[in-house]
Amino acid sequence: MAARQLQRRKDYEQAEVDTALKTSAIAIGNANPDDHATFEAARQQGLDLIDKMGLDPGIRQQKVKDWFGTAAKARFDALIARDPKRALEMFGAGAPGESSSKPSDDHLGKKTPDEEKAFGGNAPAPGRLADLSPDDVQQLIAHAHVATTAQLIEARTNIALASQNALGAIAKTGSYSGNMPGPADFAGVYGTQEGGKHYRDFARKIDVGRQAFDMRTMPNQAIHAALRDAEPGPGSSKEEQAGYQVTAAAAVKTLSMRRADPAGYVREVFPNVDAAWKAAASPDKKSGTSDPASYKWAVAVSVAAQRQLGIETPQPLPRAVVESLADKFGNNNVPRAQKDITLRDLLGATLDLGVRETLFRQLDQAGLSAPTQVDPIITTATGRLPSAPPGEPQSVSRICAIPLGASLSNCRLPPARERLPTGA
Repeated sequence: MAARQLQRRKDYEQAEVDTALKTSAIAIGNANPDDHATFEAARQQGLDLIDKMGLDPGIRQQKVKDWFGTAAKARFDALIARDPKRALEMFGAGAPGESSSKPSDDHLGKKTPDEEKAFGGNAPAPGRLADLSPDDVQQLIAHAHVATTAQLIEARTNIALASQNALGAIAKTGSYSGNMPGPADFAGVYGTQEGGKHYRDFARKIDVGRQAFDMRTMPNQAIHAALRDAEPGPGSSKEEQAGYQVTAAAAVKTLSMRRADPAGYVREVFPNVDAAWKAAASPDKKSGTSDPASYKWAVAVSVAAQRQLGIETPQPLPRAVVESLADKFGNNNVPRAQKDITLRDLLGATLDLGVRETLFRQLDQAGLSAPTQVDPIITTATGRLPSAPPGEPQSVSRICAIPLGASLSNCRLPPARERLPTGA
């Protein structure tokens, strides 16, 4: 009975020590692999636990050897999580796609220059590759290959997404919310030489986006002046020529965004314009309709902002607002009266004939049209029937281009439009 109790106690103590050693190994795996002092302290703690077990010399020696191997493997796991390519170099194995060979026993027993750098020049023998078994080495190499490939896939993905989206995002907001790839990512994906070329091209795109963002409040005339000032003269340096190319690309980017959606552009650039459109688009909680004064202010401030930027033909409605209106007017669940009120507020938002004609044109391009039946009040107000080819639906501009206060009850609209034309 005494012998059984002693054995149970030894089994219990060994289980406790094994648990403590596993905990120490986990701590090593979570630590900085280049922190030699922390690694040595954790490994010594494991040795102290083994000493407390009072094992026979032969058993203790095997226990220490196993612990050294476990600690070294945990440390290399930490290195692989941080820099798998460096771990492969230490093992003498190439990156994925490169030639690699199984490290020899002689190599495993020596401290390589990479190991000296990675794990401290004064690292004692138990901290070297020699503590790892050949099976452990092969497992770590396989693990490092997987981790390296995963990093390359992530880097390639970040490069592709940033190349597509970063320029536009920076030009509009001044920043890019995605992961911005660096020179090392390009080198890892394309190789050192080719990666350098790709990164320089990418960096130029980012510079274009930053300059375009700086131009966002500049009038068109000022942008053209800046472009003329940046134009390199005879005998100019490559840096000056490259700078001009970036400025020219930024100018083209800025002017293109303004032409594509001038009202949407000023809404993105000027917070007061954005606030005005948000107020116009928010219906009254009680009536469920918009405020006519809100539309008047939104159109007025939008047009004023566009004229401030030198846009010759301002568009009163941002493209997003036109799309929202098309969805609303094509929705059969929205009451007819609510659509009429919205349309009335839109048409009454400006008395400027040029702006009003542009507003009609935007609505036409969105596919907002009505049948040929016209309310007598509309006929009286306009003095004539809207002209259109037989069988062709009348557009909003034809049906509803009437003096303020006239009836709009017959301005019926079709189901939601398929899409907005590119030039809307």
